[in-house]
Amino acid sequence: MSKNRINRRNKIKRTSSYRGYNHYRRYSASTGSQGTGLGKAVALSFAVVAATSFMIFCCSVYIPKLVDISKKNFISAESSAESSTLSKTESSKPESKAESSKSEPSKQEASKAESSKSETSKQEDKGYLDGNVFIYKNVGYESFKGTDENALKYANSLNSIASALDSSINIYSIIVPTHSSISLDKLQKENNANEKANLQVINDNLSEKISFIDVENALKDKKSKYIYYNTDENWTSLGAYYAYKEFCKNVGLTATDFSSVEKKQIEGFLGGLIYSTKTDKNKKGNTDLLKNPDTITYYNFGNDYQCGIWRTENSGEETVSFINNAVSAENARDIFCYGDVSLFKANTGKSTGKRLCIVKDSYGSELAPYFMENYDEVHIIDAKLFEGSLTGYCYNHSITDVLFINGINTANEKEQIKALSAMA
Repeated sequence: MSKNRINRRNKIKRTSSYRGYNHYRRYSASTGSQGTGLGKAVALSFAVVAATSFMIFCCSVYIPKLVDISKKNFISAESSAESSTLSKTESSKPESKAESSKSEPSKQEASKAESSKSETSKQEDKGYLDGNVFIYKNVGYESFKGTDENALKYANSLNSIASALDSSINIYSIIVPTHSSISLDKLQKENNANEKANLQVINDNLSEKISFIDVENALKDKKSKYIYYNTDENWTSLGAYYAYKEFCKNVGLTATDFSSVEKKQIEGFLGGLIYSTKTDKNKKGNTDLLKNPDTITYYNFGNDYQCGIWRTENSGEETVSFINNAVSAENARDIFCYGDVSLFKANTGKSTGKRLCIVKDSYGSELAPYFMENYDEVHIIDAKLFEGSLTGYCYNHSITDVLFINGINTANEKEQIKALSAMA
């Protein structure tokens, strides 16, 4: 080997393997030594050294990074698997009542639930008007449309009678609130005039000769009971009994306890609110009321009372039994004092020295029978059908107590006010 050739080889060794290999290739190409066996061996040696160096370099630089990435991917995969397992475990747990109540249905589910809600259910939530009758949970409630002007006129009509009556006669007034004002304090205000204010006008303008008996609180205390009919504006015999007890408490009478007296009932009564809801389209009346008929309850007492009725002022007296047995479900309220007649009179055979005259609208029918145990005689006058003078009647029958009882709507009726004014 020549000296020059040896020097070139040593120079190649001092460079990096990769660069040395390229230098060698250029060198061998220029010298023609690549094609010889020795050249091939040298080239192969350089190639192996270069490849090894390159691999070591790559490993030292990139393998730590690959390991780090690998670790991160492993941790991420493990975390994801753990999260998935946790999610499955959580979803498999039964919801607690509190959690269940917090979950909200989807809009689609909510829409389906809302659309599937029946009309009856909506009615039970808020109620609805059928004409002037408010229907709530299959019960009818009379609307109130009175005015302060009529309230004042009603008070003055009673005052004119009181001024004409003998000063020894005790005079009382009961105004019966509507069912809606007793049981539907908030709902009834939306459809009615101010009933409480109207009642206040009546009371504020009554003569000092007239004692007002407030039965509102006594009824409100029992509003959860069956004290008003479902299909009629009137109170039941139970509602009337609570008013009777309140009256006795205020005037110093002992209220009779009827718990031991035999009760009888008439089923299937449909009252005046049914007829108020009849239309050309619905000839039978409100369907919700029709499926909730009333039960008329009365007491089997006083069969030995001597009773008479005058259907009109000039019809003459008919001797009758205290209980009107000629009733059916259709006219079941006539069981009380024969319903709307000009005059009903009962001689109870008591010896109290007191005689009561009740001047009434329909609310007086259920109330009147309770007084049979407190007075020697009970006279019941329908203001619209009685044509005589109340002053003369009370004088002729030695009446000691007069009770005016009207529902608050009747007290605001011009016809009732006119009839009362004519009795003075």
